[in-house]
Amino acid sequence: MPWIEAGGAALRYARSGAGGDRPLVLIHEAGGSVESWDDFVAALPPGRSVLRYDQRGFGMSERASTLTLPGMVDDLKALLDALGIAAPCDFVGTAIGGSIALGYAAAHPSRVASLVVTSPVTGGVSPAARSSLEARAATLRTEGMRAVADASLRMSYPLALRSDAERFAQYRCRFLANDPIGFAAITLSFLSLDLEPMYARIACPTLVVGCSDDPIKPPSACAELAARLPSGRYAEIASGHFVHWQNPAALAVAVTEFHDQLDRV
Repeated sequence: MPWIEAGGAALRYARSGAGGDRPLVLIHEAGGSVESWDDFVAALPPGRSVLRYDQRGFGMSERASTLTLPGMVDDLKALLDALGIAAPCDFVGTAIGGSIALGYAAAHPSRVASLVVTSPVTGGVSPAARSSLEARAATLRTEGMRAVADASLRMSYPLALRSDAERFAQYRCRFLANDPIGFAAITLSFLSLDLEPMYARIACPTLVVGCSDDPIKPPSACAELAARLPSGRYAEIASGHFVHWQNPAALAVAVTEFHDQLDRV
């Protein structure tokens, strides 16, 4: 997979397919990478034009010690500019990737045809949550990924979804391999993240996906977000926080049906 320098960072990306009127841009979760989407891409209709990338600080892209939502949105725009993709795209983002997609749609509405966001981080951190995030970032910086991995995965990858032990083991190992400084940076970015003032500007058709076994972003919170967006819709999938990994086939069906409905309008 190639790298490209965009927005002051070396970003690794992957492109596949050539079909469809609009490129499909995939934005991974915190701690994810291009590979997070492998099974989802395989479940899409053949030939769909897809772009995915490692965010700054993750996968094999350039490391980062500070991250903010505006900066991550700028990275996405810089990547698309560097690749010569100016036409409106369809975006699918999961967790913080969904937040980036929503932020990009608010900042660059003419370049977004549609959004699918799963369990996005939207902001509104309580004092207790703020203390917890700050403590987690400090632990990451001093003790590394292993110190937080199992507690984090108990929330994002529930025991009930670990029947495929090897699949879970692969996800856990990739999680452990993350740069703890970058993970601390993304953790602290949640403290200033607030999407609520952007909702009215996100006018494109948006499918918000809630996951039935997600205690981090419960389905009810995703349904509430969909109701607050000008063109929001809601769907629910049986999954934990990482539906693109835990139930990629169902997500591919939901995304394909959503795009088909938009094409028929």
